[in-house]
Amino acid sequence: MTEIASESISGRDEHASSGDLDDLPRDRSQRLRAGPLGPRLLLLSALVPPLMMLREVLRSPQLHFYDYWWVLLDITGEDGSLRPEALFGFRNEHPFVLPSLLFWLSARFGHGLNHPLGLVVLAFGVGCVLLVWAMLPASLGRWQRAALVVATSTLVFNPHGIHNFVRSMSGASWILAMLLVLGALLAMQRGRLSIAVVLGLLASISYGTSFAVWPALSLVAWLRGERRARVATPMIVGVVVVATWLVLRGPQGGGGASPTDDPAQALLAGLSMLGMVWTGTEPSLALVAGVAGLALLAVHLPGCLRPEHRSASAPWWGLAVYAVGCAVMISGSRAAFGESAGLQSRYNSMTAALWIAVLVITVAWARWPAVRSVAVFTTVLSTVALGAPMAQTVREDAPNQQLLAVAAKVGATDAFTDRFPSPDRLLPRMRALGHYPFSDEFTLGCGDGTEIGARVDTSGWRVPSVGSYREPRPAGWDVILNVETDQIQGGARMLKGWAISGIERAECVAVLDQNGEVVGGGVVDIPRSDAESQTVGIEIGLGYRAVAPAATTGPLRVAFRFPDGWWARPLTENPKVAS
Repeated sequence: MTEIASESISGRDEHASSGDLDDLPRDRSQRLRAGPLGPRLLLLSALVPPLMMLREVLRSPQLHFYDYWWVLLDITGEDGSLRPEALFGFRNEHPFVLPSLLFWLSARFGHGLNHPLGLVVLAFGVGCVLLVWAMLPASLGRWQRAALVVATSTLVFNPHGIHNFVRSMSGASWILAMLLVLGALLAMQRGRLSIAVVLGLLASISYGTSFAVWPALSLVAWLRGERRARVATPMIVGVVVVATWLVLRGPQGGGGASPTDDPAQALLAGLSMLGMVWTGTEPSLALVAGVAGLALLAVHLPGCLRPEHRSASAPWWGLAVYAVGCAVMISGSRAAFGESAGLQSRYNSMTAALWIAVLVITVAWARWPAVRSVAVFTTVLSTVALGAPMAQTVREDAPNQQLLAVAAKVGATDAFTDRFPSPDRLLPRMRALGHYPFSDEFTLGCGDGTEIGARVDTSGWRVPSVGSYREPRPAGWDVILNVETDQIQGGARMLKGWAISGIERAECVAVLDQNGEVVGGGVVDIPRSDAESQTVGIEIGLGYRAVAPAATTGPLRVAFRFPDGWWARPLTENPKVAS
């Protein structure tokens, strides 16, 4: 009996041990889901979007863009010194104090380089993600918090908004304003009214759309059950801010049709701005997405107004009101610019604000708990993929800006009047400040001392056959130096074409005078599908564009550095004059 009992117990133990072994994978899975490791690993993935945007910033041109130049002209004297009173001026009717100060610091202490300011804007974006993280409801689980942080990072650093980072002059206002607004909402969430007002004031002198922060702050205070005086204070301050802006701005002239002539057009612009991350280039899809976002908020509003949820949900309703307020202001001023007016890359921070609010509300106070994970996952994947066309459009403009840097360096910017104003006033300021491209960071990229103003020995450079400028090589490959456009535009001589040596693309391009002095240069590695389709072994990047001063005397040569050395060809002494 004892032996039988012992065998029976031993059998049960073996069975139990076998069952335990079978359950080990399941137990590990359960421990992973219940423990902190899984959420922490998910949280680490929030680093991917800013790192991807960092790569875009470091690959972007070093020369600043568009509005930066107008502001630099306004805030500096002829010697490049700061005019402090000019910081309090307006740019396209917007109060622009803090961005103007950032532009001055970039010009004075950052050699006027786009990359350092782009890194500052990137830091602003990281700050936005951290502020959202700090505001998340305490009732959320670890997985939910981690997922919402990842979604926030994806929306802030979405490819739709690449404009704000690679063109740092834009993000210095839009992303900075969003950072300050989020800081104000966090302060109000924690009952720090004075801090919220100060941050709201700073946001208001960063960009005019930040005026929407004042009703948002009052809404947060009301939902939190604050005293009437604390609810009214942000709105009173906001009225004073807007009134002061109207007085200081003065009467504004305008041309063309009023944006409010067609309310439907204004509605399209505003709603498409709120939904732009859900489409590549289609305003109608963006409009539907914007309406869907507002509908989701409306469906969840009753539940969030319950006494037990009002306070915790307050900052997210404030963020949504801020986003909608921005859309109203933008639609009122930009609708006349066409049906795609709401899809501009710089508006990504506004649509990000709306969808961050939508996701937090739909996850924390879900009407349909089963779809919460799907909503976050879909938002992350879809909005990133759909941002590809916008990002590519911005990237394709980079060669124009790089060529402008060369044109500014040689004083031949007449072909760039749409992006470089008043060169007779701007260039002396840049030289006085040591501003790029008049800084050591400027280069043609040749790597052998072939730079603007240098005199180089060209005795070893090769020249293809005169007439065709196409030289068969021993291996049967060709050298082709094509100049399809050579024309004078004001004081600039503009060159365009494509070049190849064997199957190699050019590494840089330079323009030299008859004495071997480098008087111009340009940009290579520009896609030219027409040329590439004729050349076996080349996928993309045979095109080039170059610029030199039109007043340069004597015959000129355009030269290309290839992996196998330099090839050059003479230019005509009678280029076409553009009308």
